Amino acid sequence: MPNKNDKKNNSSKNNFSVRKLIYNDKYLIIFSIFAAVVIWIATSISLSPQTTKTITVPLNVDFSNSAASQLGIKCYGDEKIDVDVTVSCKKYLAKDITAQDLTVTLQTNIVTNKGVFDVPIKVEGSENAEFNIQSYYPTHYSAYFDVEAEKDMDIELEYNTDDIVADGYVKGEDLLSETKAKIVGPKSYVSRVDKLVADVNIPEKLTETQTIDVVVQALDSSGDTVDYINIVTESSNPTLTIPVLKEMELDVAVSFTGMPSGFDKNLLNITYSSQKVNAGVLESAGITEANIGNIDFSKLKPGRNEFTFQVSNLESMVVLDNIKEIEVTVFVPTSFKTKQLDASLAEVTVINVPDGYEAKVKGLNQKKVVVVGTSSELDAENLGVGMVVDLSASKDNITLGTSEHPANASLNNSKSCWIYGDYTALISITKK
Repeated sequence: MPNKNDKKNNSSKNNFSVRKLIYNDKYLIIFSIFAAVVIWIATSISLSPQTTKTITVPLNVDFSNSAASQLGIKCYGDEKIDVDVTVSCKKYLAKDITAQDLTVTLQTNIVTNKGVFDVPIKVEGSENAEFNIQSYYPTHYSAYFDVEAEKDMDIELEYNTDDIVADGYVKGEDLLSETKAKIVGPKSYVSRVDKLVADVNIPEKLTETQTIDVVVQALDSSGDTVDYINIVTESSNPTLTIPVLKEMELDVAVSFTGMPSGFDKNLLNITYSSQKVNAGVLESAGITEANIGNIDFSKLKPGRNEFTFQVSNLESMVVLDNIKEIEVTVFVPTSFKTKQLDASLAEVTVINVPDGYEAKVKGLNQKKVVVVGTSSELDAENLGVGMVVDLSASKDNITLGTSEHPANASLNNSKSCWIYGDYTALISITKK
């Protein structure tokens, strides 16, 4: 049976705890502060003032899944725009509203033909958004719509002045890194393009070669820039090199190839239709004469030999005189004679045979080989004719079977004689 004193003690403890919670000043103060904060927060939220906030939302322009796209119509305008959206909301919510809470789209379904369209922009808030969209700008996206066309065109240069080099210098031929470009854009605008032009602005007169970046523009017949045109070049930054050449008077000269190692070049009598030329030369190249080309000894026979060289496109120089070609006469002394050797005695070697192929010599197309030299040298026995057929030029277009190939002829046992004429060998090519 429970003890009455125990009940009394338990009751006393319970009553003590409740009283302590209610009547203890310390607990009462804490409870009052907590209740005040809750009431203040609730009142602040319910009575918070309204405010506005402007948010910039990026909009990617995309007509890929539209009626225009199905009709082959493309958009020619900005690929990305910013839409400034003003929202109204409680002041305490403003800092938490971002572009992620807004959806901005284009009403692409209105574009069904070519022309200029103002495509409406639609702005919506996220579901359960605690703000209202007050306004936004722009409200439309303006662009031109048309089917796409393209065309290849030459790039023209337009200098700001005709006189761009200093006195004593001349301008060489312009060297554009790309001479053509592709224009891409609306068909009706592509048809308006009359030319592609790169403006060249040279602020000071040049004394040395200059390389500059150029910007290519599409112009109509009136010289105005054509809108909506995209100019496509192989490199992102086409360049122009302007060669600047020093004016000099130079002696005309030729070089000789295939000259025997023991031959005295001074034995040749060489004359030119023009002994000197006025030329613009690359100053840094150290050029002292106008070398107009090479003469191979296989083209020289005893007596008079005539050659004609075009001089309109010489390396590292520009002939300034009104001269298109120069005739060269090479006189080989009559003390030199010719002698014919049996071609079957020539040793023919084939070099640079492509991998996976075999080459066999079937013979020469000529029965005789003509040798030039003095009488005493030609009387020497065993001059040793060698022929070399180089297949390196044919490696990308090798032909199976027997065919003719040029043969480079030389003498193995003479330092002052040479072989005159052109020779070919029959070579049989098979796969290994």
